[in-house]
Amino acid sequence: MDSTILITGLASVLAAAGPILFAVLGETFTERAGITNLSLNGTIILSAMGGFAVAYNTGSLILGFLMGALIGALIAAIVAFGSITLKQSQVAIGFVLALTSRDLAYVLGTKYMNQPGPRLPAWSIPGLKDIPVLGPLFFQQDLLTYLSYVLIVVAWIFIFRTRPGLILQGIGERPAAAFVRGANVKRLRYIYTILGGALAGIAGPAYSLNIKGGWMGIQSGLDGIGWIAQ
Repeated sequence: MDSTILITGLASVLAAAGPILFAVLGETFTERAGITNLSLNGTIILSAMGGFAVAYNTGSLILGFLMGALIGALIAAIVAFGSITLKQSQVAIGFVLALTSRDLAYVLGTKYMNQPGPRLPAWSIPGLKDIPVLGPLFFQQDLLTYLSYVLIVVAWIFIFRTRPGLILQGIGERPAAAFVRGANVKRLRYIYTILGGALAGIAGPAYSLNIKGGWMGIQSGLDGIGWIAQ
């Protein structure tokens, strides 16, 4: 096999992994706080449609990604309210929201199917892009892919090397002990669940405004991505 074709294929795999990393990191924060958000599959599909719709109507990629994060945060807030305040089953709430969000995206997104819209451009890093093999693989990607690299390191440092990160682990693993040490367990669980939902919500427009380049309803091929991220 031609090495150029192989490198190009691997670079495409790395680019496609970026959105999944956002969803995985979001769910990591959520589960570290003691909440399981099973709505990720529907969240990604609905945020992909919503992010594309906003970017299509405004011409702004930034607003498209912000809409994706907002959709993810709102769905996660429902999960948090149902499980933390109402003390209902996290599994049931998340699963129902996953199905509802998915179907809502397909219904509301009909008018945007196969429409041309803005797309996140590739951004090569000068100097690094010319490194043999590694340059085309890692340094000729888009800004979102670079950000996913950085977020992995930042998330690890935050969770395992900072005091707020240790508190986050505590409210998920030993909530009573965290409460005794002064942590507001309910409030922090809300914060990290919503933060995790917002990160997962960015994964949607990362597909429709970058990887897939548009919204194609069921044919977008996004159904199932969220279950991988779980």
